[in-house]
Amino acid sequence: MLPRKRSVMLFSILVAVVIQQTEQYSSGAPSGACIDQTPRHESIKPQSSTPPYLILTSASQVRQGDTLEVTVGSPAGAPLPIGGFILQARQIQNQDQIVGKFVGLPDDKLTHLVTCSNANDTVTHSSPEDKPAMTFQWQAPTDFLGGVEFRATVAQSYATFWLNVESALVEVVTPDTPINAPATTPRSAIPTPAPPVIMESKPKEAPRALDTIYEGCGSTKLCFGVPQNCIPKGDCKAIVAVIVKGDKYDFQMQGSGNPKYIAAALSTDSKMGDDSAVECVREDNGKINLYTSWTYPKVEPYVSRSDSPQEIAQLQLSSNIDGKLFCMFSRDAVSVVKGQTFDLLKNSYNLMVVAGSSMKDPNRVGFHDLAYEATGEPMQLSVVGTPPPKSKLLLKLHGCCMLVAWLATSSIGILLARYFRQTWVGKQLGGKDIWFAYHRIFMVLTWLLTVIGFILILIEVGGWSTTGDNPHAITGIVTVILCFIQPIGAYFRPHPGTSKRPIFNWMHWLLGNAAHILGIVTIFLAVYLTKAELPPWSVYILAAFVAFHVVMHLVLSLTVCVSDGRISNGRINAFPMKDMLGHPRPTTQVDRSTDAPFSSFRRLLLGVYTPIVILFAIAMVCLVALAPIAETYDTIMGA
Repeated sequence: MLPRKRSVMLFSILVAVVIQQTEQYSSGAPSGACIDQTPRHESIKPQSSTPPYLILTSASQVRQGDTLEVTVGSPAGAPLPIGGFILQARQIQNQDQIVGKFVGLPDDKLTHLVTCSNANDTVTHSSPEDKPAMTFQWQAPTDFLGGVEFRATVAQSYATFWLNVESALVEVVTPDTPINAPATTPRSAIPTPAPPVIMESKPKEAPRALDTIYEGCGSTKLCFGVPQNCIPKGDCKAIVAVIVKGDKYDFQMQGSGNPKYIAAALSTDSKMGDDSAVECVREDNGKINLYTSWTYPKVEPYVSRSDSPQEIAQLQLSSNIDGKLFCMFSRDAVSVVKGQTFDLLKNSYNLMVVAGSSMKDPNRVGFHDLAYEATGEPMQLSVVGTPPPKSKLLLKLHGCCMLVAWLATSSIGILLARYFRQTWVGKQLGGKDIWFAYHRIFMVLTWLLTVIGFILILIEVGGWSTTGDNPHAITGIVTVILCFIQPIGAYFRPHPGTSKRPIFNWMHWLLGNAAHILGIVTIFLAVYLTKAELPPWSVYILAAFVAFHVVMHLVLSLTVCVSDGRISNGRINAFPMKDMLGHPRPTTQVDRSTDAPFSSFRRLLLGVYTPIVILFAIAMVCLVALAPIAETYDTIMGA
């Protein structure tokens, strides 16, 4: 009997423990969930799919001490009941810090307040029964300014729950701050749920809400973003906004793509240099700091913090969420930097926004490889709107000239000189052999387009300008120099048969091909320039051009070898560049009074090559003229 009594006793204890544990979980989240919001559901892991629940707030801003409505539910069109939940407001800067308190409950039978860090700072369920969407009253703290987000763990059932269901950013502001932002989403977006439904597939993702910085752009504040027309879609690579309240100037700036820094500058022109900048920097330790700096035009140190007083700008709010670096700061209406007075109340300025992925050293930002743009005209920062950027007409014309020159005209001209000297024999144009006349026409066009493109970019940048770690400017200037001296050398070429003719032939061939290769390399490098705004897949078009160009040269070289060089003892005794030696080929080898063998085939290849390289050039010109088109391409492809 003793063993049986002992078994009954152990079973009773086990049932009591299970009942106690079940009661605790069904009546609310356990106390251990205060920090990580993780239910202690034995070994059950949270769902990894997109949460079918969301958190909406009645506004994106709330004054200290005021209340805000916070709603937990599922998106319209996918109503789901809520089994259990735990909801808190967390600081953006310190995600472990719970702030504020809840002061209103929709149903005290289904929910109740919990104290984790401070009184009533958490709300959770009181019953395991299915609950509809619920709206709570949250009171902002009186001793905190900055960004908060509401975070929850929501369970559909005991074994099915989602962690880190988050709201959009809510900004806690001072009591005298005007509240301009409307509700982030109407409450009607969360319907009363239908009877319980068990999700069998991944729920449809809710539409993405615009980030807080975009709210009020063009209606209550000045906004300027990169690339052009990105503000309505809310997908700017970098954006700066200015909010003017009397003589107080508040700035917001945000960069996407996980930038190391984002900066906004005030300038008297649209070019970098002699500007007062404010930098929002993500430090290596994860902290976000604000600095002011002075920029120098194209000379070291380029950017200097020591030349700018740091107290003229005060950081109010910062965050780094989902690869988006955000800072909000106030700037003195009147400040003196490097002997220059910046009076925001009286003067007009070009607004600049830049972003980069690295630092040059701990005290200097690196090259702005993620975003760079300036407004087209100086303006009063108190003006509300979305100003256009500086015109890129000269930049685009420069790119178009260089593309036509080095993808089309130079390629065709080089092909004619190398493979068509013994074609169209006896026919002339302007007193010159056909091949030479067209070679000269195409190379003169290359020279003119290159010089025009070079002058255009000099006007655009105002002189010599480097492009960070990208050697585009260096290879470009070398290409221009080689191209410029080619026709000068050709004008003084020695007569055929003279001793110096082979030297000229080799130098002319070497410099011409070096310029052509460098020109194409420079175009490849241009794809990676921030200013060019070309889609990354542009390199595939250029790579296809290079492959086609090389294949055509190989085919034509083999044709010349077969037609002009006779096989003797298993070796080819003639080759396409034999004329480089300056001596005429033996008359027994090829009859120079008629077209060389396979000339018709060569003309056919030229007829194929010419329109195709022109099409490659036109395709790249379109990309340059229409840039940026990456967003349009992604939309078409359904990205």
